Amino acid sequence: MDVLPLTLHGVLQEDLYKRRNKSKVKTALANLDVEVPSSFSEFYNTYEGPFWEEHVPYELLDMVEEEGNIQFYTDILRKEHKFPKNYLVLSELSVNTVLILDTLTDKVYCMSFEGEDEQLLNGELKASWSTFYAFLEDYFGC
Repeated sequence: MDVLPLTLHGVLQEDLYKRRNKSKVKTALANLDVEVPSSFSEFYNTYEGPFWEEHVPYELLDMVEEEGNIQFYTDILRKEHKFPKNYLVLSELSVNTVLILDTLTDKVYCMSFEGEDEQLLNGELKASWSTFYAFLEDYFGC
């Protein structure tokens, strides 16, 4: 299987989505002290966001660009909610819900802070997408 959906390159072909500084991504991942699935790494080393698509109604944050990014919100989740480092926040909080990537399993969750956070931490929450790759396919409709 390819690391990224082939049609994704057509969807994000505009120059504004081209990652300009890959070393920032490497630094952010080192700061977060996490190893990520290959599709996640390839996506954020190739493309720069944030992204907004109507197929999945969340703004997909960039890894490092803009003030509110994956590193910023993941740090908040770790400090305020004591989440382990294998969880990365992929979106801003929207109606008390957030997208979470489990870097150990490659699963993506749509999680609310009304009990589903505890379910996620206990391994009881059902994944919304089986892989980050599958999430990208749905998110970008490709």
